[in-house]
Amino acid sequence: MRRKIGLVFILMLICSAWIITPVSISADDSMTPVLVDISFKNAKIDSTFNHNVQEYSITLKDNTATPTLDGYALKGDADLFINYLYDETNHQTGLTATLQYDTGSKIYTFTYSNPAAYVQNSNNQLSSIYSPYSELSPAVNDSDTVYKLYIPSDLTELTITPVTSDINAYCAPVTLKLSADQTPKITLTCTASDGSKKDYSINIKRVNKTTEQVKAEMQQPDYVSFVEGTRLFEKPEFIMIVCTVAGGLILIMIMFAVTKRIAVNPYDKEEKPFYSSIE
Repeated sequence: MRRKIGLVFILMLICSAWIITPVSISADDSMTPVLVDISFKNAKIDSTFNHNVQEYSITLKDNTATPTLDGYALKGDADLFINYLYDETNHQTGLTATLQYDTGSKIYTFTYSNPAAYVQNSNNQLSSIYSPYSELSPAVNDSDTVYKLYIPSDLTELTITPVTSDINAYCAPVTLKLSADQTPKITLTCTASDGSKKDYSINIKRVNKTTEQVKAEMQQPDYVSFVEGTRLFEKPEFIMIVCTVAGGLILIMIMFAVTKRIAVNPYDKEEKPFYSSIE
C-alpha cells in the first residue's frame, strides 16, 4: 500500500513539473522587451518587420546617402543602439539595431540591397550623430566642427554613432565608460572615400537630470528637448540677476546724467570780478 502511495506521489510531482514549467517559461517570454516596429529615413525594409526575424534587406532611396533611424516602437524597458556595418575596405554595407535590456540583447541586421558603386570623392561630412539619451547642440551642419553633447547626470556608458553624409565615407563609432562626473572631449574623424579627413570636436556636458527623467521626457508625444531651460543662461535665476544688474547700471547712468545737469556751477558768468589785473 505504501509503495502505491509513493508511486502516485511521484507521478503527481512529475505532472506538476510538466504543467508548471511551460507556464514559467511563457511568463519569462512575456517579460522580455520586444522591438515592435522600426523604420529608417532614406531606406525601406523589403519585408514586413517581425520581432522574431533578425535578418532583413533594405532598399535605399538615395543609394549614395547613409540611412538614419526614423522611428521605432518598443514593448518593455530596453535601449536601442544603431551601428553601421562595413566591409574590409570600410565600405558601408548595412546597419544593425541592437535591443539591449537587463537580461540580454537582440541584434537585428539590415543589409543594403542596392548600395552605390564605389566612387572616390572628397565628401567627409557627417549628416548626424546618434547617441541614446543625449542631445547635440547645434544640429550637425556643414560649417560647424565643434559641438556640445548633453547627457544625463548619472549616465556612465556613452555610445556615439556618427552618420556619414556619403555612404562610402567612414567614421568610427565611440563607446565610453564614464564616471558620474566625467565630461570628456571627443574627436570624431570622418574619412572620405578619397582619403581626405575632417575632425569634429564633441564636448560632453551633463544636465541636472537623471537617465530615467530624460527617458520619460523623450517618451512624451510633444517632446522637443530635455536641455532647454537647464543651461545657466536659460535659468530664471540667471535671467533675474542679469536683469537686475542691467537695471542697476541704467539707473546709475540716469542718476549720473541728472546730477551732472543740476550740479551748481561755482562760477557766475554775469558776476563782475572783484579785482583787477591792472593797477
